[in-house]
Amino acid sequence: MEKAIRAVASGINRLSWFFELLAEIALVVLLLLVFHEVVVRYVFNSPTLFSVEISEYLLVFVTFISAGWVLKEDRHVRMHAFINLLPERSRLWADILTSFGVMIFCGILAWKGGQTTIMAYAGDYHSSSLLNFPLWIPYSIIPLGAFILGTQYIIRIGDRIKELTKAKNG
Repeated sequence: MEKAIRAVASGINRLSWFFELLAEIALVVLLLLVFHEVVVRYVFNSPTLFSVEISEYLLVFVTFISAGWVLKEDRHVRMHAFINLLPERSRLWADILTSFGVMIFCGILAWKGGQTTIMAYAGDYHSSSLLNFPLWIPYSIIPLGAFILGTQYIIRIGDRIKELTKAKNG
């Protein structure tokens, strides 16, 4: 059983790493796109029609897709001033409870975001810009990112439970 749990956790961590790699690539593309737009707009006085919209989609992509990796690396924002006042066991319990709450939120976000993505796909929704971009593509980033973050919280909860049992036995 322990081996299967480790394999699932390893798969989730690899998936988070893969999406973090995609987010880093998207961030470089975003940087190049903004640089290109600044040059063509202010040097050549010939702005593009697509850069703002694509930049928005890339920003959403980077934000949501990298969230699982940020959690894995324990880099999310926290209230350290309050948490550091608690004893270790209370800190672990607080982390478990908040992780459950965030995991439930991620589930709801993935579910409702998935419904919105399906509705945009079925309704053939497109952006109102000149690009006429199909909206189901950027909409699908949100539930995917929420799913990855939620699964990473499963690992976090398991790790905190292990720490609790060690603290109890030690």
